[in-house]
Amino acid sequence: MNTEKVITSEVTNRVVTIEKLLEIYNIDLEIWEIEKKVVNTWEVGAKDPNGAIVTTPLFQVKLWLKKKQVAYDLNVLRTQFLEDLKKLSPSVKEYKRTLSLETPKLLEINVFDLHFGKVAWDEEVGENYSIDIATKRFNDCIEYFINTYRNHNIEKILLPIGNDFFNSDRSHPFNSTTSGTPQEEDARWQNTFRKGRELIISNVQKLTQLAPVEIKIIPGNHDYERTFYLGDSLEGWFSNNQNVVVDNSANPRKYYMFGKCLIGYTHGNNEKITDLPMIMAQENPVQWAKTFYREFHLGHLHHKKETQLKSTNEYQGVIVRFMNSLSGTDSWHHKKGYIGARKSAEAFLWDSEKGLQNQTYFNI
Repeated sequence: MNTEKVITSEVTNRVVTIEKLLEIYNIDLEIWEIEKKVVNTWEVGAKDPNGAIVTTPLFQVKLWLKKKQVAYDLNVLRTQFLEDLKKLSPSVKEYKRTLSLETPKLLEINVFDLHFGKVAWDEEVGENYSIDIATKRFNDCIEYFINTYRNHNIEKILLPIGNDFFNSDRSHPFNSTTSGTPQEEDARWQNTFRKGRELIISNVQKLTQLAPVEIKIIPGNHDYERTFYLGDSLEGWFSNNQNVVVDNSANPRKYYMFGKCLIGYTHGNNEKITDLPMIMAQENPVQWAKTFYREFHLGHLHHKKETQLKSTNEYQGVIVRFMNSLSGTDSWHHKKGYIGARKSAEAFLWDSEKGLQNQTYFNI
């Protein structure tokens, strides 16, 4: 697309003003701006048949034009994108389910730090890792948890997505994290994003056969922006599906209250873990007052770690859990000796009155 052009009156007849030149070339000043202009006039003398000197005035009008940069309103573009996507969204009615008389349960499935798109080579680091391997691990994990909890009284499935679901955020001039740390990738970024989105959609559809699903989008330090785009796509795709809710709000911390249980999410690379109890209380004072079992679930470290913190002496403690990862080990982590962590995902079964009832691991 041309963003610059030069127009001149040399190809026209008797153009003496800038306005006339713009009119002849049909230039829209809402699109183009004048960077430079030249307006000249001079006379040329010549003898007529009688030998008298006759002068003729000549004119030149020349303009250098540059296309104006359009100031895009990202909120408007996002709204337009969502509205277009909603038109393509499959319409799915709410599935009718029969729950038993026992206290309803919440199934929380945590597949953190998948690093979809990462590549690792067996000869170098001791294992292969690729988009295909990550896809199989994610699919197997979801199938395992569905089969494990198929006969439980599940009222809702809570599915946090993000926490470095993608390995990279940027592609120019090279693949890198949000902050610019170079990453080795298995495919072009467009292909990675598309396959990652398809992986989430297909598995959410499986989970809705068990119970309604609420998705919480949690940005990571590898994919802070790309995770938001994924959440935006999921929000549009499932907009007409009454069995799925997507929380893609801008706050990097997300919360969910289930009876007397309050679960918080953040990636774990920014906040001090000792601050998390009071952050939870300040961001959710009403939910804090109504709950007794409170936890924060974090990713980032790729290994299991649990800490119980007190917000003040007056309040129930908040358990902070760092989750394991299903991701393979890349060359950088292998060189640094960051190896040996168990590769797993974890599911929690919550009782609305009695809190956490069960933990299940899917191990590689």
